[in-house]
Amino acid sequence: MRFLPALAIVTVIGLLVNQGANAQIHTQDEINKARSEIWAIEQSIYASRGEGDFEPYINGASEYYIAPFPTAGWVPGKDGLRRTGAGLKGNSQEKLAMNLKAFTLDGDTAVIYYLNHRTVRPAGEVVDEWYEVMHVWLRDGDSWKILASMPRRAINYEPPQE
Repeated sequence: MRFLPALAIVTVIGLLVNQGANAQIHTQDEINKARSEIWAIEQSIYASRGEGDFEPYINGASEYYIAPFPTAGWVPGKDGLRRTGAGLKGNSQEKLAMNLKAFTLDGDTAVIYYLNHRTVRPAGEVVDEWYEVMHVWLRDGDSWKILASMPRRAINYEPPQE
């Protein structure tokens, strides 16, 4: 699966960020709380995006944010997010369903992985697209910031039959 190289890159980023931090063993309640907090933020980002508002993502990103953008390549900092947000402004028809797949927490660093099934693009085009998304999150006081993102379109993806 092509997902493994992306997982390795994001995991290394998370480990480097956490390097030197005191090792911290989390209770299951702490892990569940962090997962719930981050998943709620992820869902609110996409809800706002579906309304043509990308500001929650931009405001929730670290100043050191980095991600590959399908149309712009690697863009450090928030410039890529701002460019994406400008392109989405006024396009409020996007429809997608999110499916949390995995979460891990080490110290103040968390990694979340989920699938998005987009059925309508922001400008209204009906599609059947699947995306794998992985975000690295850093605790910033009482809140969380996105440090890195690794989105990719899952070509010829066939969801498991349930």
